[in-house]
Amino acid sequence: MSIVIGTRGSALALAQTRLVASRLGDDVEIRVLHTAGDRSGHPIRILGDGAFVNAIEDALLSREIDVAVHSLKDLPTAEREGLVIAAIPEREDPRDVLVMAARGGLSSLPDGGVVGTSSPRRAAFLRTLRPDAVTRDIRGNVDTRLRKVREGEYDAAVLALAGLRRLGIAVNDREILGAHAMPPAPGQGALAVQCRADDAALRTRLERLDDRNTHLAVRAERALLAALGASCALRLGTLAHAADGAVRLAAAFAVGGEIVRFDGTGPDPESVAADAARALSASFLDGLTVVLTRDDEDDRELADDLAALRARVLIAPCIHTEPLADRTAFARAIEEAGADDLIVITSRAGARALESYGAELRAPVAAVGWSTAEQLRAIGVSPRFVARAASAVTLGREVPLPPGTVVLARSDRATGELPAILRERGARLREVVAYRTVVGMSGEIASVRDAIASGMRPVVVFASPSAVEGFVREIGVRSLALARPVAIGPTTARSIRELADVSATTARSPDVSGLVSAVVAASRTKKERVYVDAR
Repeated sequence: MSIVIGTRGSALALAQTRLVASRLGDDVEIRVLHTAGDRSGHPIRILGDGAFVNAIEDALLSREIDVAVHSLKDLPTAEREGLVIAAIPEREDPRDVLVMAARGGLSSLPDGGVVGTSSPRRAAFLRTLRPDAVTRDIRGNVDTRLRKVREGEYDAAVLALAGLRRLGIAVNDREILGAHAMPPAPGQGALAVQCRADDAALRTRLERLDDRNTHLAVRAERALLAALGASCALRLGTLAHAADGAVRLAAAFAVGGEIVRFDGTGPDPESVAADAARALSASFLDGLTVVLTRDDEDDRELADDLAALRARVLIAPCIHTEPLADRTAFARAIEEAGADDLIVITSRAGARALESYGAELRAPVAAVGWSTAEQLRAIGVSPRFVARAASAVTLGREVPLPPGTVVLARSDRATGELPAILRERGARLREVVAYRTVVGMSGEIASVRDAIASGMRPVVVFASPSAVEGFVREIGVRSLALARPVAIGPTTARSIRELADVSATTARSPDVSGLVSAVVAASRTKKERVYVDAR
């Protein structure tokens, strides 16, 4: 009777499975299974751990298949009950590769180049190598990602060298990113051969494929990941080597704009991983309360990153948006915009307002940032221009001006910063209100009050002057002075200073990395306890 090996259907998954099957003998059948990760276009951080393996593990437990072959880095660190990793064959090169259409490597990446990666780890470490680079989520198999680079949707993409080699895709040395500068994900380059724990005969057969040194090395890497929380939001890179009865582990952890490193040796995987975890977790935000004042959809990635750093995250939106009761002026402005004009959308709410317009657009569209661009694509609008950073200043300075009119679709409470920049550049501008911004706090208000009353000075992150106003309205200006405010940019920082006479920590960039860095910086300010009635 044949051994049935289950795998995903991508070219890479099949290539990896055939490598294992070729070493097991002739009595092997390969069966393709579909996972949640294959069926979804969402980034892995939204899909969560196990998105590419759960369906295959289910098939193992139900005896639909006998063996599963996984990329080890896709497997959650907690082994599923009833299953066992019977073998980890010798590892392929675990390093990453930066692939461009011209195949010139990092040195040939253009200034401000857009790099495709859905890995928080890769995005963080790439930023230390090229601070000017812009990272954007990219999904799809290897061929799809390479095609998106060839067709110019991205200037480059970061891929695993192991996968390219297993697919027979040539890589030159210029494209390979060093393991110190771009430390790989735990287990990267290794395969996991999994079976049912109670199948003793099959386990014995599979164990012949195991490479002891590789197995010890990846045990250390995965033990470190587990010790730090096993979150896909962790920007953790690590690489271990086992030899002569010892395990050496190098690890790097990106916290905002900082890189914390560990390099040590231990007698076994677990002890050296524990040493690394103690060293790296010193940079965590244990016990810090962080209040996010946007809704969960806007701040989901930031909340995940802060939670992975063991902060206590409270969601208390201080504004919300509403559609206009009368959309006549907005609809007229969009209808009258033609091919020589440009419609500028400054938020996801603006994209939703555009969707409500309902008719086919004749004018091209520009988006303030990637999140807004994704919302536009979701409604069938492909933006001609996307600002590198999600800020009005960046958009105003970068957007190519059309020969006709710039139609600026904005909130009724938008600041004059973007219009001023566009007019200074000589744009013919038509401002139109696309939606309403309503000031008012919701969410975990009572918990925010308690955190301030405790005297521990929570960090409060603000993304707009309107959010500052909403916080002060509900919690009080004195409470803002007793918190540690973080501002997404100088305009919001100025609003905090004017309302509460408090200096905010201002993010160096209006993205998740910049905001995490600002939260870390704010957390290190003086922490004297102040007891106050926050009512």
